[in-house]
Amino acid sequence: MFNSGWAKMNKYYELSDDTPVYVAALVLHPSRKWRYIEKHWKKDWVIAAKERMKAFWQTQYKPDSTASSSATDPPPSPANTRPPNEFFQWLDDDASKAITDEYDQYCDLPQIPGIKQGYTWWLEPTQQKRFPNLSRMALDILSIPAMSADPERLFSGAKITISDRRNRLGIATIQALECLKSWLKLVEIPEEDIKDEDDDIGGGNGPGDTNKGGNS
Repeated sequence: MFNSGWAKMNKYYELSDDTPVYVAALVLHPSRKWRYIEKHWKKDWVIAAKERMKAFWQTQYKPDSTASSSATDPPPSPANTRPPNEFFQWLDDDASKAITDEYDQYCDLPQIPGIKQGYTWWLEPTQQKRFPNLSRMALDILSIPAMSADPERLFSGAKITISDRRNRLGIATIQALECLKSWLKLVEIPEEDIKDEDDDIGGGNGPGDTNKGGNS
């Protein structure tokens, strides 16, 4: 019984090796990063995970260095002009060496304790400006639900929206309605911010009606 349960758990646990998303979710969490993996994982697991994570970043999110460099390269100088100044060339080379990979910059930073939701750190303007491409990758990864229970519950609730009288709703409309229903559960709206429906549609007493009590 115990061996059967362990084999089943090990089967699904090994499936996480088929995709780098699980590793990316840990690495891109500012309170975890590689230090967490290096502390709790086996050494051979860490080596394979780093290779997959690096390839994932370079193939999916890292901008093409050749395209960006060609776009910023100055036009070729005419043949009758003087040769480039060696001092300015040295300055340009020194500046280009200071520009490193976004992923490497992030990995060199220490862990930031106290952050529960990693995506909140990546949504800060500082991180958006400092890591424009890596922040996009982090938000794509960290916004994935850990379990499929909520999406399945939301999908099942769509049968309430699509009733017999609403069977001609379009796909985009249904998607928008279900998203709004889900988001309203996440955001608590203070009662004082909720306006009366009659006020929104212009019902009830108008702004020029001074008879609040309704008596003549």
